[in-house]
Amino acid sequence: MVEVTFLGTGGAFSAGHRSQLGLLIEHDGFRMLVETGPTIMEQLARVDLAASEIERVFISHSHGDHSLGFPMLALNRLGASSALHVYAGLSTVATLKILCALVYPSISERRLGLQWHELPEGEPGETEPAPGVKLRTAVVPHPPDTPTLAARWALGARSVTLATDTLPCAATVELARGSDLLIHEASFSAVLQPDADPAAHFHSTAQQAGEVARQAGCPRLALVHVGPEIGERPDVLVEEARAGSDLDVIVPEDGERTRV
Repeated sequence: MVEVTFLGTGGAFSAGHRSQLGLLIEHDGFRMLVETGPTIMEQLARVDLAASEIERVFISHSHGDHSLGFPMLALNRLGASSALHVYAGLSTVATLKILCALVYPSISERRLGLQWHELPEGEPGETEPAPGVKLRTAVVPHPPDTPTLAARWALGARSVTLATDTLPCAATVELARGSDLLIHEASFSAVLQPDADPAAHFHSTAQQAGEVARQAGCPRLALVHVGPEIGERPDVLVEEARAGSDLDVIVPEDGERTRV
């Protein structure tokens, strides 16, 4: 069994009800934190986890709502008995190193216990963060100066795929194919915001997320990175993504858990 905890379900402009996107993926003793937004320490506190209990983290790209909490996570692990293994694209790793050096210049990477695992940003990647766990990545569309990775975790017989801050694309469909759960961003709603152009912002609607899930053959879809204007209408987002199909769609709240 895989357990996914939605630490945060909002985007860059979220405040209050939904904090910035963050996940915990856990299975049989394995735990990986996904994204380290500005409120990561508060997110972990809400689920009674100390920073020292985090040993692996994946960060999809360098935008602040996904990365600005990283120095605080690292700082709060000072004295931890284990290293922090960081999985991210080459440019994102470079940004994380700069962030740490800027805000805590007197604390070395070695003292922070950081071990970097650089993932390719020009082609699909695959690594094994723990025995029996495979992490596959694919580059997805986002602003040209911000390489962004979608990720798929294969944990035993189950698999979970995350695609955020991106347009609906073939790379996500292929990566997610057959996943038990697709976690896909829905920064916009085609129903609630009919005049919006999500492509101009390199983001997706709930409707588009549902289409990706169906194309990939995923039975369950979780909508995250929900925009502040639409986050109060999860019922609308669920029906928009479902589009009359039998797709199982959820719009999780911060702190909610689901089993896969």
